[in-house]
Amino acid sequence: MALKQGLFICFEGVEGSGKSTQSKLLYQYIKKNISKKVILTREPGGTKLSEKIRNFILNDKNNLDVVTEFLLIMAGRNEHVTKKINYYLKKKYIVICDRFFFSTLAYQHYLEKMNINFIYAIQKIIYPKLYPDITFLLDLNRLTSKIRINKRNKKRNKFDQLSNKKFNIIRKGFLKISKKYNKKIIKINSNQNISFIKKAVLNKTIEYINARS
Repeated sequence: MALKQGLFICFEGVEGSGKSTQSKLLYQYIKKNISKKVILTREPGGTKLSEKIRNFILNDKNNLDVVTEFLLIMAGRNEHVTKKINYYLKKKYIVICDRFFFSTLAYQHYLEKMNINFIYAIQKIIYPKLYPDITFLLDLNRLTSKIRINKRNKKRNKFDQLSNKKFNIIRKGFLKISKKYNKKIIKINSNQNISFIKKAVLNKTIEYINARS
């Protein structure tokens, strides 16, 4: 299936929501059944330099100031957007990204209380015309999040260890974002099993691809 132009799909949500799992499943399905012109990436990260920035940010020993952390995230995003996302979109690829701008709003604005106009101003400098075509918001409760995080076979980062209060602030932030951008965000109940979520994601994605092809 040849797309007339590139397609940018993002996954957003709190820790343990299944973003990484579902983005990988969608990538695998598209590559096998729809198009070889698909890439999977993530934020923070996505390029060699951006991954180094990611590791620095996620290390809780660094104890970063809120503004410092935000500027590092945006520096990594600038590298990611200019050297990878835009590059592949111009080549008519389907770009699937684990987190993007709505995570910045949820964590830096709603949780850390950063001025939203400042956030938007930096965003417009870096990527004034780049918006996801589809954003999946995977929403789940705190109990399910804790269960999934505890099952992970990997070292926890500072965001995996957030308090219940901070988790709920972020979750409510995402829900407020989904209401404000309701035409751009597809909210999915991520308390369901992997197969249910996968089917919901695939149905919406295929529907969108068919409309664009």
